Amino acid sequence: MGMFDIQFSNKIKSSYGNIHLFEFLKKQLQKNKTYQNRIEESTLTIEKCRINTLLRYNLDINIQTNKKDNISEITVNGQLHDTLLLTIFIILSILLTYGLGIILVIGFTFYQKFVATKQLKELIHNYKSTI
Repeated sequence: MGMFDIQFSNKIKSSYGNIHLFEFLKKQLQKNKTYQNRIEESTLTIEKCRINTLLRYNLDINIQTNKKDNISEITVNGQLHDTLLLTIFIILSILLTYGLGIILVIGFTFYQKFVATKQLKELIHNYKSTI
């Protein structure tokens, strides 16, 4: 994982199963737009998703269920998709601002990572409260 990528895990008590959670997350993330996604047995993959941010992420949401305790662990991995755009901004900031603009580009990217992580954690928390 890179330093601008999202990664966290959370535990929830689920009685509905993986598909119900995947449909909830998919519906919340794709409010007005349609992203390319696929659902496998225990993984939801959404490509080029804007999670309330300007930058796009490739999301992999994985659920591991413990049948004995009925507790599921959700692992969210989000890989930054707009790396070419950031590279262009970094090169331009080096050329035009003698390197001081790199601080703004990196700060903006960390802020986008923070906003995306907060939004995803809030979605999972909202799902927990609906169960």
